[in-house]
Amino acid sequence: MKKLLLGFILLCGVNAFAQGVTTSSINGQITDQNEEALPGANIIAIHQPTGTKYGVISDFDGFYRIPNMRVGGPYKIEITYVGFKPKTFQNVFLRLGDS
Repeated sequence: MKKLLLGFILLCGVNAFAQGVTTSSINGQITDQNEEALPGANIIAIHQPTGTKYGVISDFDGFYRIPNMRVGGPYKIEITYVGFKPKTFQNVFLRLGDS
C-alpha cells in the first residue's frame, strides 16, 4: 500500500509541474519628452474581443507591469497622466510567456 501511495504522490507532482505558462504580460516605463519618469501614470489595457480590462499605475520610477494577461489580442492600451495628452496604442498582440 505504501508503494502505491508513493507512486500516486509522485505522479501528481509530475502533473502539477506540467501545467506550464498560459498567460502573457506587458511592462515598461512611462517618461516625458525629456526622459523624466512619470510616477502615478495610469495604464489601461483592453482586450478588445472580450472587453476585459487590465490596469495598473506606474511606480515612483515610472515603471509598470501588468501580469497574467490573456494571450493574443488585439489590445488597446491607453496611458494617461495629469497635465499630458493621453497616449493610445492600437492592435497590440501578446505572445504566450512573453513580456
